[in-house]
Amino acid sequence: MKATKLVKMTAAAAMAITMTACSSGSASGSSSAAPAEPKTGVNSTYAYLLDTSDLEFPELDLSNAEGVLASVLEKGVLTIATSPDYPCREFIDASDNTLYGSEMMMAKYIADALGVDLAVEQMDFNATLAAVDTGKVDLAMSGYGWKKDREENYELSIGYVGDPNAESGHTLLIRAEDIDKYNSLEDFAGTHIIAQANSLQEMYATDQIVALDPENTVLEPVTSLADAIMSINADKCDAVSMDKTTAKQYAAQSEGTLISMAEAKGVQYDTSMYGNHEGNIAAAKKGETDLIETVNEIIQFVEDHGWYQEWYKIAEEQAGVGTDE
Repeated sequence: MKATKLVKMTAAAAMAITMTACSSGSASGSSSAAPAEPKTGVNSTYAYLLDTSDLEFPELDLSNAEGVLASVLEKGVLTIATSPDYPCREFIDASDNTLYGSEMMMAKYIADALGVDLAVEQMDFNATLAAVDTGKVDLAMSGYGWKKDREENYELSIGYVGDPNAESGHTLLIRAEDIDKYNSLEDFAGTHIIAQANSLQEMYATDQIVALDPENTVLEPVTSLADAIMSINADKCDAVSMDKTTAKQYAAQSEGTLISMAEAKGVQYDTSMYGNHEGNIAAAKKGETDLIETVNEIIQFVEDHGWYQEWYKIAEEQAGVGTDE
């Protein structure tokens, strides 16, 4: 297997690229770029994310592309929406204020496989799927897991798994000083919990904690995990409902002030009732089957070669936390 290359740029160059990409329209490239020659590969807008020059691509039949896929190919730009607050899948590196993440590397590969440039629209998590609905973006990639309502309202890709050896799960992040208060999910009934709006963790908290004591339990949705962390650090809530890996990462970054209930006491949500939908997924507008089927071909090719697992490890290192910490 050929090694994946992560091309790091200077902070100034990377920031310039990010600012250019974020200020552009959803599917409009640079006004000086000829549509017939889209920026791609090492010359693309987000070239620093992933060098695909040594990687193979699947053989795609794009001759009869329809809908959004046809539009992407015509414009020469694939525009995705993301909320970059979910390390290591998508995050902003504080050292240079630049977008990184394993899903962003996947997005770069998808764009290169299509022979188009990549554009990324950063927004609140709650707005990412709405951006797909309104046509502001072509695809959304923001750490989504499967949910029934998502399957009903969007075209969802096949799943991709960053670390197949890690035990996935979802839990609660609390202040370390409160660790003796909680030993189970039931102990959080009657507390004030924060979760990212429309996330899996909001659904889990609703079904498995709020349902135990709906009159006295507060579940507050917020637009970003950054807001949730600010609230728990300011003692404005009792816990934050989040992915287990993300909870571990935020706890590691807190220098001992925050702790994951999964790490401390093995407390996590029961996901068996929701079926087995492994990994993260991308989402397209309902009815855009041509786009999502093509994306699935690309994702399956990546999975067959084990590249996403490599990208995930690279992104973990970039985020400053790993599975062995």
